[in-house]
Amino acid sequence: MMRYARFLIVLLILAVSGCNLSSQPPTDEPLDVATAETGGRPVVTIDSPNDGAEVNVGTQVFVTANATDAVGVTRMQLLANNQIVKTVSSESPSGQRNFQVILDYTPRAEGDVNLQVVAYRGAIASDPADVAIKVKSPQAQIEPTLQPVDNVPAIDPNDPTCRALTNTGLNLRSGPGTVYDRVGLVAGGAVVPIVGRVGDNSWWQVRYGITVGWVSGQYTSIYGICSSVPVINPPPTPTPTGRTPTPIATITQTPTPQPTITVTPGKADLVVASIAGPTNTTVAASPVTYSVTITNTGSGPSGSFSSTVKLPNGTDANLGVVSNLNAGESISLNIDIPFTAATSYTLIAVVDSASQVNEISEVNNTATLLVTVS
Repeated sequence: MMRYARFLIVLLILAVSGCNLSSQPPTDEPLDVATAETGGRPVVTIDSPNDGAEVNVGTQVFVTANATDAVGVTRMQLLANNQIVKTVSSESPSGQRNFQVILDYTPRAEGDVNLQVVAYRGAIASDPADVAIKVKSPQAQIEPTLQPVDNVPAIDPNDPTCRALTNTGLNLRSGPGTVYDRVGLVAGGAVVPIVGRVGDNSWWQVRYGITVGWVSGQYTSIYGICSSVPVINPPPTPTPTGRTPTPIATITQTPTPQPTITVTPGKADLVVASIAGPTNTTVAASPVTYSVTITNTGSGPSGSFSSTVKLPNGTDANLGVVSNLNAGESISLNIDIPFTAATSYTLIAVVDSASQVNEISEVNNTATLLVTVS
C-alpha cells in the first residue's frame, strides 16, 4: 500500500512539471548579426557627382567620397574608365576610421566615363563605389545635373595665381614637416594661395585667412602658374620643452634570456600619388616644371628603383634613382618638360620603370596628366 501511494505522488509531480514546461514561451535561436570586424574590408561611398551627370569636355569634376574602416583607411584612389587619375593618402600612418576626400578629375574627350573610388587599408581594397557621367562637347546642351558640393569652390583656369586645393582636411603647420607645431586646420576643399615652397615641392607655404603656414603637397592639387614661387628656408625644428625629470634610482636585474624573434618585413607598394603642374600652358612658357610625387603604400621598404616620364616627343625621360622609400614615405621628383607645338599632350609617369622592386601590386605604377598647350 505504501509503495502504491509513493507511485501516485511521483505521477502527480510529473504531471505538474509537464504543465509548467508547456506554459514557457519558446526561446528563439541566436541571430547571426553582421558586425564590423577588424579583419573586414573598408567601405566607400560617393556623395557627388550624382549618377548620370553631364559635363563639358575640359570642365573640372569634383568627386566627393567618404570611406570607413574598423582599423583605418590609409589611402583612396579615383579611377576614370579603370585608369588611376588621383591618389590621396591619409596624413596618419595608421589611417583614419572615417576618411573624407575631394578628388578632382578633368575629362578631355567626349563619351561615357565610369568614375570609381577605391579605399585601401594597407593592401586591402574596398569594393569600388562608382558613378557614370556623360562628357559632351562645349557646344552641346548640358542638363543641370551636377549637384552643388559644399566647400568646393569653382576653379578659374585663367587665373594665373599659384594656389592649392586641399583634397581633405589638413593640418596647417609652422614649418614643412610633421615635426613642426600645428598652427591651424585647413578645411577639405579650400583653395588657398601659395606663397612659398621647399625645393622638391613636397610642402607648400600657403596663406589661409590671416595665417601663413605649411601644408603637405601630397594632399593637394596645384593650379595656376607656380614657376615663380620662391623656395623658403625652413624654420628651426622645434625643441621639446618641459621640466627636467627627477632622477630615478636604477635597479639592476639579471635579464631573463628571451628567444630571438625574426621579423620578416612586408612588401613595398609604389604608386604615383600625383603629377603636380599646370594643365594649361603655352609654347612660349616652355619648358614647364612638373613634380611627380611617389608614395610607398606597402608595409616594407622598397629598396632602389628608377622612374620615368614620357615626353611629348615620345621618348622616356629619367626621373632619377631613389635609393629607398620606407613604408608610408613619399618623395617628389621634379622634371622640366619642353613643349614645341600647340596641341594636347598626355604626360605618363611610371614608377619602378625597370621593375626592380618586388611589390604587392604591379598594376598601380602609372599616372597620367593631360596638358593643353596653346
